[in-house]
Amino acid sequence: MILASNLSYLLEAAVVTLALSIASAILAAIIGVAIALLQIFGNVAARSLARLYLYVVRGVPLLVLLFAMYYILPYAGINLSPLLGGIFVIAIYYAAFMAEVIRAAIIAVPRGQWDAARAVGMRPSLMLLTVIFPQAVRLAGPPLINTCIMLIKGTSLVSVIGIWELTMAGRQVVERTASVFQIFGGVAAIYFFICYGLSLYGRHLERRLRYEH
Repeated sequence: MILASNLSYLLEAAVVTLALSIASAILAAIIGVAIALLQIFGNVAARSLARLYLYVVRGVPLLVLLFAMYYILPYAGINLSPLLGGIFVIAIYYAAFMAEVIRAAIIAVPRGQWDAARAVGMRPSLMLLTVIFPQAVRLAGPPLINTCIMLIKGTSLVSVIGIWELTMAGRQVVERTASVFQIFGGVAAIYFFICYGLSLYGRHLERRLRYEH
């Protein structure tokens, strides 16, 4: 069977996809937290810049941003390797979605928690780290998992700028064997199992959140 004989090659590419997804998700979460804090605690100019970033990034397809990074940035003297550029663009794109999730989670923390932290004399930074963020993370967990699932599927687009990952590996095997249904069926199954595992974890977090409340 053609799929079985090429499965190890596809699984090797799936590891690259996972590594790309993890690196992008970590960077996206860091940027998302920064944008969320700017929206909540920033001055008028900072909030306006954050909103502009959100509207622009969410209004432009990820594929267009990848092409812009690959073809336009070199004209500005910025030369990134396809891998680093792909990670950066994916992170910038999905950070816009994570920022809204994180902002909503922070706002959803009961006002009494904020007032209690202030009442005992906590500094704003300490209050955020020890009181607000731990509660916001629990609230943001399930929707952030869903965003990470979209991010994993979004990494399939980086093949257009020459990054070898699962989708490109599948395309290479198809070009060599002409077994379109078998190979891309296998590729789809690998994506499904990765995302299904994350989906189950997201449901677990939702059940825990309901139980705690």
